[in-house]
Amino acid sequence: MPVAANSVTPRTQNPDRRLRNVHVAAAGTSPSADDIVRVASVGDIVAVHFYCKDDEGQVLESSRDAGEPLTFEVGAGEMMGNKLFQGFDEAVRGLAVGQTTVLEASGGEWKRELLFAVPRDHPEVQRLEGRYKNQGGLQRGLLVELANGAMAMVLEVSEEGVKIDANNMLAGKKLVFELEVVSIDTAPVEEEA
Repeated sequence: MPVAANSVTPRTQNPDRRLRNVHVAAAGTSPSADDIVRVASVGDIVAVHFYCKDDEGQVLESSRDAGEPLTFEVGAGEMMGNKLFQGFDEAVRGLAVGQTTVLEASGGEWKRELLFAVPRDHPEVQRLEGRYKNQGGLQRGLLVELANGAMAMVLEVSEEGVKIDANNMLAGKKLVFELEVVSIDTAPVEEEA
């Protein structure tokens, strides 16, 4: 699953997010306890199955293929700082078990100025070599954390230098996530000591 996205946009609208239980009685009848459907709201623990697809609809990753749904507390996305997780968190609010929603995630514009050719003797390359030596050192395809905290992909390593791409991994791309709520539970109440 991608580590970050610049924007996450819902493709479908959810019901009123303030509701915890929704009456679904047939028209002209009085609602009964059997007619109440629970919807996800802040504090609930939800399990969702997801499909991650590229622009062409090709499935890149699926929680169903992994055999286990993604589980999280609704409302925790606000504290995570990851836009993709925040999008998932916001999207499930107001959904009942069995309901689905679709999100699009994009990494913004790809920028040539975020491609770097760095000499092998540069202090940052030396620092990265030391940090990633237990992973075989710098090599093509390795995702590294730069000194400024940004993530970058190693594109090429030669005797002269290292080429890295500091663009968002989704830059210039769009992913589509289909989410289905498979369970909603009440978060456990913590007892005071």
